[in-house]
Amino acid sequence: MNVSPAARGPAAGRLARTLLRSGQGLIEIMVVAMALLICAEVVCRAFLGFSLMVTDEIAGYLLVALTFLGMPVTMARGALFRVELVLNRLPARLRAWLELGFNLLSLALTLVLLRELWRFAVDSWQRGVRAPTVLATPLYLPQAVMVLGMAALAGVLVVQVVRDVRRIRAGAGDE
Repeated sequence: MNVSPAARGPAAGRLARTLLRSGQGLIEIMVVAMALLICAEVVCRAFLGFSLMVTDEIAGYLLVALTFLGMPVTMARGALFRVELVLNRLPARLRAWLELGFNLLSLALTLVLLRELWRFAVDSWQRGVRAPTVLATPLYLPQAVMVLGMAALAGVLVVQVVRDVRRIRAGAGDE
């Protein structure tokens, strides 16, 4: 993670790194599960003459989970939402201000999306909405994963905004 333990305190830094590592491990497990599920579907259709009937639905839910749980991990590692070719050519002070502005805008959008996803999941739960499929999955379950991923992304962005403000206050790039 890009945040030093001194920036957020030793305990908070360790907790953040542990959560991100756990999230990455969960994502890796989901990728393997999706691959195995798809392989099983192919084998069943090609050699056994039947379909599992749930592969598309489960793979879709896994894809949503991968996307939303992967955002905070990739953002914390600095591998998402950046155009390094342009940023690296800018003076350090301007880069620090641009990163702060970008992180603030990203946080604002993330909070709006988090609020709407929360409302969407709560509405699905209250109305008892289920997928019109064989599994009849309660839709608030995959929607809750979207909320969790967006909340984690908001947390990563808050940490990055704090880091950016501290870097600017410390005179990052003053030459």
